[in-house]
Amino acid sequence: MDIAVIGLGGTGSAALRFLADAGHNVTGYERFEIGHRRGSSHGNSRIIRYAYPDPLYSNLMTSAFPLWEALCEKTGRDLMVKCGGVTFAPGGHPELEATIAALLSTGVAHTVMSSSDAMQRFPAFRFSDDEVVVFHADAGFLRSGEIVEAQVALARDSGAEIRAGVEVVDVRESQTDVYVRTACGDIRFYDKVIVAGGAYLPMLFPELGLPLTVTRQQVTYVGLEDAAKYHCAPDRMPVWIDASTYWYGFPLDGRLDGLKIARHQMGDVVNPVVDDRAVRGSDDDVALRVAEERFGGVSGQVMHSEVCLYTNTPNEDFIVDTAPGTGNVLLVSGCSGHGFKFTVLLGKVAADWAVSGDLDFGGERFRIGGA
Repeated sequence: MDIAVIGLGGTGSAALRFLADAGHNVTGYERFEIGHRRGSSHGNSRIIRYAYPDPLYSNLMTSAFPLWEALCEKTGRDLMVKCGGVTFAPGGHPELEATIAALLSTGVAHTVMSSSDAMQRFPAFRFSDDEVVVFHADAGFLRSGEIVEAQVALARDSGAEIRAGVEVVDVRESQTDVYVRTACGDIRFYDKVIVAGGAYLPMLFPELGLPLTVTRQQVTYVGLEDAAKYHCAPDRMPVWIDASTYWYGFPLDGRLDGLKIARHQMGDVVNPVVDDRAVRGSDDDVALRVAEERFGGVSGQVMHSEVCLYTNTPNEDFIVDTAPGTGNVLLVSGCSGHGFKFTVLLGKVAADWAVSGDLDFGGERFRIGGA
């Protein structure tokens, strides 16, 4: 089969790899360079976890984890670091209670701790007396930017054609094939097309009115005093999520100095084509205050900041659906800031669809009308 994958971030690079490994003639289109910083898949780390307040996502992770483990084995690289993860909030908080219920329903081993017990186990943290902490050992972080580059390299080694720096401007389905036209006027025809364009997807299909909003998100790396770094290493500090405020963060990742901290929220709506990637000192100041309240040994310095994009659906579910009026064009998007951990699974689902035509994933929740 002749298949195109448009957009080579987390999901697109995975789909490309799976299709190339299976021996298909596959072409990957990327508007920018591979591993670019103008989307949602770049940077050093993304959290991976089973702990979700929604059992659908906890259950999907049982399929995603083995695919990540297989990728690490295939590359021989530590693209996934299992340092464990904690989710916490004041006792009785509805999101924390829902997370515990989802872990129970999925059968994921976890421990519910008091704040004092949690601080004994994880000395880097400061928890309030009324907070309850849920820990599960299989959580950790994915080396997101390295993963994208590794998957594209594997696909290339398996025969995929990589067209980086090539913008696709039109995708149309006829009775016999799918037409793909680029900004430079090149036209090719494919049996199936997978579009994993992230923030740029609405631009490619403006007539569909896709329920996607693109927002700007900033992450901050907060400096530590030397004495505090011991307890913030990945073998002593888990990734974390404050379920009551949606702040989250990572241990020292071994790539950039400092603790990475950010907030899962819908930031300012932006046009992804416009270069609004400048970091804001006011955002860093807020992150620094949160870090100083939550951790000991914060130096008061900001070591690094960067901006990425969220592509949000109204309910934060994904879109995995054929484009309306087509049967051979699959749209995969709307990861809404929490989806990188699923990208290897989304890529596998998309690749399987391209070969079989079957799409039974997420039910109506992941259809365009369900978002």
